[in-house]
Parts: sequence; C-alpha cells; structure tokens
Amino acid sequence: MIRQIDWQGTPAYTLETDQLIVSICPAIGNNVYSIWDKQLKREMLRTPASPAEMKEQPVQFGTPILMPPNRIREGKFRFDGRDYQFDRNNPLTGNHIHGVIKSQPWTVRSSGERDGKLFITSVLRTQGDEFIQRQYPHDLEFELTYELQGSTLLHKLKVTNQGSESAPFGYGLHTWFLLDGEPDKWKLQLPVSGLWELDETNIPLGPIGPLGSYEALVKGDVLQGYNMDTVFQIGDYPCLAVLSRNDVDIRYSGSDLFKQWVIFTKGDADQFICLEPYTWVTNAPNIDQPAEVTGLRGVEPGKPLELEVKLEVVYK
Repeated sequence: MIRQIDWQGTPAYTLETDQLIVSICPAIGNNVYSIWDKQLKREMLRTPASPAEMKEQPVQFGTPILMPPNRIREGKFRFDGRDYQFDRNNPLTGNHIHGVIKSQPWTVRSSGERDGKLFITSVLRTQGDEFIQRQYPHDLEFELTYELQGSTLLHKLKVTNQGSESAPFGYGLHTWFLLDGEPDKWKLQLPVSGLWELDETNIPLGPIGPLGSYEALVKGDVLQGYNMDTVFQIGDYPCLAVLSRNDVDIRYSGSDLFKQWVIFTKGDADQFICLEPYTWVTNAPNIDQPAEVTGLRGVEPGKPLELEVKLEVVYK
C-alpha cells in the first residue's frame, strides 16, 4: 500500500508491506525519515519529531541525501579548469559540509505499484534553484525512485546533465540506524581495505593506511566500545555493511560507484550508528590521489549516471 499523508502540515508518503512502513518526505530533501519494522515492532532510524526539526537539522535524521557528501576544505576546489566555491557553513573549521541538496524540495513525478513493488519517483532540477546555482552552477536532473518489496528498500538514482559542461559529482547517504542503547547486542561487519588518514577537522590528508584496530570489522565485531567518525576505503570489496543482532541482519549495500564508507557513532556507540556510503571520499577534488581511488568523476552531458543503494532486512 502507498499513500500520501499529512505530516504535521507537510506532505509526505508512506510505503507499507507486511514487514515495513517506509515514510518519505520529498518536500524536505526526499528523506526517508522513518522505517518502522512491523515484525520486530521497532523503529530502525533516528526520526525527527516534526518536519520543522528535520528542516532545521537536515542531516540529523533518517537518510539525508548528500551531494557532494561530507566536507570540502574551505569550500573550494578546481575541476575541469573551473573554480568552485561552496558555502563555508561549518563555523568551527571554515569548511563546507554536507552538500547542497540535503533539504531542497523534490517534485513527485509518479507513484504506485508495478511488478509487485511499491514505488515513488521524485525529481530535483538544479537549474533555477538559486541556493544550488551560486555554489554549483550546473543543470542536473536528479530522478530518484524508492522501491519497496517485502523487507527490501531500493534507492535508485539517475542523474542527467542537461547542461553543456562536465559537472563534478560526489554522492552519499548519511543513514542513522538505531542501536537502541544496546551496542553490546549489535555487530557491524564492514569489508574494507584501508583507512584514510584524517586531519583534526576529519578531512583526509591523502594517504590510506592499514585498518589497525578496525581490522576486526572486516569479519564483524560487536559495537560496544567503538567511537567512530572514520573514513574507510572499500578497495576490491563490494560496498556492503551488515548491522546485525540475534534476530535480524540489516544489509546495507551500494552499487559499483560507491567506493568509500564513512562510519559515525556520535561519540561512543550507544543510541545510533551512521552508515554512510559515498561515491567520492571527503574532499575528493582536493586530494592528490588518482580519481579511481578518490571516486572523483564528472557527469557528462548526454551520458546519464545511475546508481543504487539497497537496504535489506533479513529476519533470523
């Protein structure tokens, strides 16, 4: 079942199966702000109390969409012979953080059911949005389809460059999974190959080092005792994180363009863990590493880019 709802005065949508109720707010960043697990009778995500709270703090709840993801040093970089200046919106560091589409309104294009899947497709056009254009002067169309079947939610993005110049592109999700204050009961498996060295503002310096104390995560480790705001290189592994406890595996994966993970526990792992798949690493355009390592790429005119993120709940 799919239906439009009034979420405290803001239009939103719910997609409901026998397993999950997924709530989406296209009007505020197209954020999946709640996933209620009907079988386990629990909320999966950190949810806002109201649309106003999510509008005010757009990266603090649900599954914020980041383009570009994370930080850019001093908000500036050069790409394809052009200079860019993003807002220096982190007052503590003078860096840019979390991109330009995290709270922008999307327009619903279609919704319904097909091939046994519930779906909603929304679009965001960057042209004409003054907030985006003064930082990112490109004409991109983002077409995002959420599909829900059983206990599997797909996030399917198609990006089309309607302009005449290559547009620098990095994309990520900042997904807040609940740990229910029981990090001793939750385990994270994260197949990764290396650890980006960070400066004091959590911006990669360029070198990728060994995993060290995070090596245990490759095969899976209990989250109690972890404190992470950590940037991992996926390497030759698939983009897959598995968050599990004795009754469920939450499998979170990305398609081939996703080459980095950021894992954030907001202090010692307790209530939350953010699993953040990125196509480019934090500050990618300013890092002296090959593009195949940083994930830096452009969206070329007439050559749409497509990617997918899958959230699969597997009951034990």
